[in-house]
Amino acid sequence: MPAPSFRIECLDPAKHRREAFRCESAPLTDFIQKRARKEMDARASACFVLVPDSDPSRIAGYYTLTQTSIVLGKLPAELTKKLPRYPELGATLIGRLARDLDWRGSGIGDLLLVDALRRCVRQSEEAGAVVVVTDPKNDKARAFYTDYGFQPLDEHRMFIPMNTVPTRLATGGAI
Repeated sequence: MPAPSFRIECLDPAKHRREAFRCESAPLTDFIQKRARKEMDARASACFVLVPDSDPSRIAGYYTLTQTSIVLGKLPAELTKKLPRYPELGATLIGRLARDLDWRGSGIGDLLLVDALRRCVRQSEEAGAVVVVTDPKNDKARAFYTDYGFQPLDEHRMFIPMNTVPTRLATGGAI
């Protein structure tokens, strides 16, 4: 049987069956089912869903992006020496990333993160962002992001420098 093919698109509440999505995290399940559309309408975040080509209304996974800022002094000195000396600089937050339980072990998380990082790079060309940040909810999520080159920023947040993402994505696999 051939591997399923997917596409990633903006969440469309009229098309995508949000109520059918279930993941390990009750808050992430609740978000896509009840709050994602409201946040998109308020332009507080953008939600992107991964859907199988064979069932384009089914959500296999999703992620959200939000523009944020980061305090220059929190970043490592080796990164800040080439940055402007503003107190805060632009960043993009991967706020949520989840895959449906039915797709466990299928690499959906990797597909979602790579797409999110590509989108972050494109967005940074129009609205500057020096890093991508995320707030992993547990040790498993922290390990997932570490495999992609994210580093601890503090006890809650992780980051990856935006200028390293294109090269890492071009080499394929985990970055």
